Amino acid sequence: MTSRGLVVTFALLSACARPVPTIDRLDVLVVAPHPDDEVLLAGGVMERAVKAGQRVAVIIVTNGDYTCERDGYLREAESIAALKTLGVSEENVHFLGYPDGALAKLSAEPLPPMEHRDATGQCIARTGTYADRGAGRLDEHTRRTGQPAEWTSTALVGDLVALLTRLSPHEVYLAHALDDHPDHAMTYVYFRRALDQVPVAPARVHRGVVHAGPCWPSDCAHYFTPDAPLPPLPKSLAAYTPDERLTADAQRKLTAIGKYTSQAGTQPRLDWLSSFARREEAFFTERYVREGPRWVQEGSRAISPTERVKAMGSFEEWNQWGPEGFAAAGVRLTSRTSSSQSAPP
Repeated sequence: MTSRGLVVTFALLSACARPVPTIDRLDVLVVAPHPDDEVLLAGGVMERAVKAGQRVAVIIVTNGDYTCERDGYLREAESIAALKTLGVSEENVHFLGYPDGALAKLSAEPLPPMEHRDATGQCIARTGTYADRGAGRLDEHTRRTGQPAEWTSTALVGDLVALLTRLSPHEVYLAHALDDHPDHAMTYVYFRRALDQVPVAPARVHRGVVHAGPCWPSDCAHYFTPDAPLPPLPKSLAAYTPDERLTADAQRKLTAIGKYTSQAGTQPRLDWLSSFARREEAFFTERYVREGPRWVQEGSRAISPTERVKAMGSFEEWNQWGPEGFAAAGVRLTSRTSSSQSAPP
């Protein structure tokens, strides 16, 4: 190939990917498994941060497109509308476009095509990351590289590494590993796996719970209870209490939840999602220190080459690494008679 040919080829390849700006350190980053989790977990946090003049961004891992029953393109648009009510602009929302309900199935081998709706609403078998809203109106992988990623754990971790490096968030809010929904638990696992590849860790990570048994945090009879605090977690985890409770504007949060009409309908007060529109949001916080190639929980201790634990009263939090990196996390009674965990992929 001639030198001119090399130049032309390089120019064509470069044109496929849009330039991704490098920005100063972000104040607040929310990492959500699905469209709507960002508001359920941390709507109050984001509104307060925006009002204080802080820089806020959101990463949404899947498009909430579980089979053709749910339209991923519609759910992206709902998230953009909901976040706008809280002051978060579309350019600060990053859709990754991985498959809803399948994060625990991701591995080094690509998942086969799955049933999803396309941009016209047709039900098709598709594979690969996608988005038409958010930053660049593209999914993160396509925006950065010029083409979609295959649905693999390697690609997902790579996208998170790229965003964490570029955004360098000071505070991160995301789902707790003990969340009942596998996508939520695995979002935490992939975040930690990506974090080990990033040179600077957040100052603090705030873990919240969305799914914790039937109807939680409601009583299954009343959903919108704006003056109520978040209740304890169910059953054996009731004594495992959050160390951070932050005030939230329940009415503003309900307004944001009302934008998710595909999930909450046209009367959000009557839907389970409104049970998160309360006077407070609660989190389990953690900080990290560097131990060799890993970021580990501050105050934790190694009990084997691949596992660490941290005492939390009558409970202990545990983290586990495997061949691919961070693999699982959970909470258990120190007597080990009960536990809650996220499963490794």
